[in-house]
Amino acid sequence: MRTNGTVVRTVVHPGGRLRVLFVERHDGSFTYLEEKWSDYSGEDCWLPVLDQRHVSILDSLATAEREAREAIAWLRALSD
Repeated sequence: MRTNGTVVRTVVHPGGRLRVLFVERHDGSFTYLEEKWSDYSGEDCWLPVLDQRHVSILDSLATAEREAREAIAWLRALSD
């Protein structure tokens, strides 16, 4: 998956088939991206979760982590 920046943190769901990438963009802002593991017909790769409606451009890693917890139920559950 192309991230347009540097992945600075990855959180993987305990089941291993979902993950969230936290990315520092080239301009110093941050964003996050949820992906799912696909092994459909030998694909064996990470794909974006399709219910993401927009990409947030955020001022810090902490803000990106907070917004991701608000938007992604399984990530929020890990934090509780």
